[in-house]
Amino acid sequence: MRPTVWIFEDQLSHSLNALEEHPDAHVLLIESKKTWSMFPYHKARLGFLISAMRHFVAELTEAGHDVHHYPLKSRGYRDSIAALRHHIKQTKSTEFIVVRPSEWHTQAWLDTLSDLLGITIRYLPNRLFLVDRERFAKWAKSKKKLIMEFHYRQMRKDYDLLMDGDKPCGGEWNFDKQNRKPAKGADLTFRKPRSFKPDEITQVALADVEKHFGDHPGSLEHFAWPVSTKDAKAAWRDFLKHRLPLFGDYEDAMLDEERILYHAVTSPLINAGMLDPLAMCEDVEKAYRKGDVPINAAEGFIRQIVGWREFVYGIYWTYMPEYRTRNQRDVDASLPPFFWDGGTDMHCLHRTITDALEHAYGHHIQRLMVLSNFATLAGLSPQDVNDWFLAMFIDSHDWVMAPNVIGMGMNSDDDTIATKPYVSSANYIDKMSDYCGHCRYSPKKRTDDDACPFNFMYWTFLEDHREKLGKNPRMNMVLKNIDKFGDEQMQQMRDQRKQFVKLTMKGKDYEMWNRFPGRTVAEGQTNGPFDPKYDTF
Repeated sequence: MRPTVWIFEDQLSHSLNALEEHPDAHVLLIESKKTWSMFPYHKARLGFLISAMRHFVAELTEAGHDVHHYPLKSRGYRDSIAALRHHIKQTKSTEFIVVRPSEWHTQAWLDTLSDLLGITIRYLPNRLFLVDRERFAKWAKSKKKLIMEFHYRQMRKDYDLLMDGDKPCGGEWNFDKQNRKPAKGADLTFRKPRSFKPDEITQVALADVEKHFGDHPGSLEHFAWPVSTKDAKAAWRDFLKHRLPLFGDYEDAMLDEERILYHAVTSPLINAGMLDPLAMCEDVEKAYRKGDVPINAAEGFIRQIVGWREFVYGIYWTYMPEYRTRNQRDVDASLPPFFWDGGTDMHCLHRTITDALEHAYGHHIQRLMVLSNFATLAGLSPQDVNDWFLAMFIDSHDWVMAPNVIGMGMNSDDDTIATKPYVSSANYIDKMSDYCGHCRYSPKKRTDDDACPFNFMYWTFLEDHREKLGKNPRMNMVLKNIDKFGDEQMQQMRDQRKQFVKLTMKGKDYEMWNRFPGRTVAEGQTNGPFDPKYDTF
């Protein structure tokens, strides 16, 4: 009896160890309407994953694999359980080979299936990530404080990336200080990333999204993502040649008319398994050693992969499912209505949210220093903010969003990832972008009707949390500035913050936000919007 290799939507790799070790097995892929209806996922995210799965099915079939594919609502199989029952009946296969899923809730659900369906599931390590979960957890639990930089350096050594013997290339491990140039005012030329016109498979996938998920947020109007293995590789080569050389310099910059700047825009591809993280890093190192890109660009990109990506994956698996519930400042404000339509006079937020609604994408500084910065200063619920990120971005998966939003973005994870909140006044946004020039608010004012809300929210936030923040030596200098304002100005900022928050939170919330089952069944549970007992698959 042949086993079945069961592949999930974030494992679309032809070098998947399950395929290599079991070339003659049945290969199973399931599109579950029930899964994707549980949460308000952006239409473009669903379109990308569905189209990528269908292209992968075609590629596997052409390569000679015995593929069993259950597209959306095929023959009435709207969920994974029904599809699995049909597959077992059709093939008589009861042994399933599964590469360990990237997300906690998927693993928890899989653990219920042996008894439910009378099958055996044999797990293989997930080689789509470079970090070993068990090894990371052992390392993490031996430390009083987890420092990404130290983990990053070890990964560089382990995989011999940008190393000259036992020393880092360029004499330094980290060139982040060279990666903070603002782009406004600079004489720069931007080459747009390659776009990919939807082929017939993608057109049908997008039509299916509109048919089955028409009430989800976002737009498919601008959909031009690579969805095949061939196109994913073409998109990667395009970045290496045209944008990597200046990626480092302008990694933290933001421009109103340039969404991408010099970013790779490959996060959805690597997170879906379509690009190999180690091969990407090796390509970048080759470009550096050939003299095609400077060290700060090469090191900056590699740090994003073997440093940050692998670190947050390790954090996720070490501390889930409890991690998702963390809220160290005990804040619970709901998302402002403008998170669903971009309707705010704060231009940086308007631009970032509008881009997300239209394209399901925003680069890391928009996410960290605009969206998460605002969410932290406004006291929004970390769980609501995390769920919005999970719903809205094309590269979202639970393992990447929870540590990045609850941890790095909002510093709500009991200081596991960061030792201080990543918050700023309008000064940072004005320095690193041209957003403020398009805004009715002044980045220079802390009070008055045209004062940027980032200013009075920032200083009152610091005052509210001064006792704890004062224990961090890195915060002492900025905290001393509060004393310079005087009681009267601080009171004015507190009053303005109170009025702004009252007006900002006023209005109708996204009407579908709390209608999705994944947003309601898990209230008070430890696993956020996912729980295997609700059969969400």
